[in-house]
Amino acid sequence: MASFMGAIIPFMPLSVSAQGLVYPESGGKKVKTLQTKGEFTKTKVDRGLNYYFYQSMDEISGAPQTVYVTEIDLDCGRYNVMFHYGGDSTSSAAIKHNAVAAINGTYEPDACYIRTNGVNHHEVKIPSGHLRFWKHNGAIVGDGGNKVAIINGARGQEATDEGGEKAIALYKSLSEPNVFSSAPMLIDDYDLVGARYVPVELIGSDFKQFQYEDYRRHQGVRHPRVAVALTEDNDLLLIVVDGRNPKAAGMSARELTLFIHKHFNPRWALNMDGGGSSTMYIKGLGDPVTNVLNYPTDNKKVDHYGQRRICSHILVTKK
Repeated sequence: MASFMGAIIPFMPLSVSAQGLVYPESGGKKVKTLQTKGEFTKTKVDRGLNYYFYQSMDEISGAPQTVYVTEIDLDCGRYNVMFHYGGDSTSSAAIKHNAVAAINGTYEPDACYIRTNGVNHHEVKIPSGHLRFWKHNGAIVGDGGNKVAIINGARGQEATDEGGEKAIALYKSLSEPNVFSSAPMLIDDYDLVGARYVPVELIGSDFKQFQYEDYRRHQGVRHPRVAVALTEDNDLLLIVVDGRNPKAAGMSARELTLFIHKHFNPRWALNMDGGGSSTMYIKGLGDPVTNVLNYPTDNKKVDHYGQRRICSHILVTKK
């Protein structure tokens, strides 16, 4: 056993792909996913599928927060993780494919690398030096079944153009049929990179000094957020943080990193598209019409009907 930032890290078997991607090895010892007590409520949705809900004053952000987490045990043999491409709302995509759970995917196509079922729908079109070039520096990849990995394509150069070029080269080399790039990486092999993605000295600054799409402002202020995380023992976490309403302030990338680390301590975590795209779906829960649990904000109302049509989703289907 080893420790990092005060957390106990179990050394468990790992599988490494030809490109160096690290996958949790199926069949390892299962450990408790939720690390804290009394702050989340837990609902068992089905065998290998749990839902966690948090609504409280969060000590990390010092603000009211509402957080939704879906946990999928990828070892249980019941679920596939589908990378879906096509302009639709999250609930519509989930219903069309009979998904049991879903979240929205990644950012706008010109800033991302998007591959599903072996087809490259989009590669990064914007050039190095562009204000949005940072949006593809990490990725979630998978085989369309129960094998999923989260990778830091720009490791060591997360907030530089060089890191973006390095990430693109990695994605092109991958044999995995599904790749959704996104950013920023929040946790990389237990390293809390998202806590320092925006320079720490800027905390408390007026981020309006930066343009909206500048990574420092985009990730330094509070918004609704979406993340994917993967534990050492092969549990996939789909995470949505509400924002822009009285019970949900939203989080910065730093706050989200520390929150996920505190409550779940995954080995990897990646920020996905947030803001008005933030949506969580679980079949049979949430709104009786849409099965959306959170409060998407695209309609500027606090209800379940403010979903946005987006190009990518992560769907969990039963085998």
